[in-house]
Amino acid sequence: MESIGKIGRVSSARLKKNTHLHSPAHLLADELSEKFNDKKHFGFYLKMATLYDQQWLRGLAGQVLESKNVSSPGKLFAFLVKKHNQGQKKNNDGKI
Repeated sequence: MESIGKIGRVSSARLKKNTHLHSPAHLLADELSEKFNDKKHFGFYLKMATLYDQQWLRGLAGQVLESKNVSSPGKLFAFLVKKHNQGQKKNNDGKI
């Protein structure tokens, strides 16, 4: 059995901090691109993280990931954001 001190050193050695992720929006964009396996669209997720509430985006991502018949979750995520925008625009057009 290993000593507690040795276990602590090994686990901290495995953690590698990414210095490019320096804001909450960057962290969320990285999380979304990892979960959707869509690293090449990191910029899109970063833009969404700066425009929208992070809790709402996480909830939407959870809905996408729970969908069983989705072949590309990133596309569904983008579609749902677009659908949300269209709904907001319709609500605002009727108001003066």
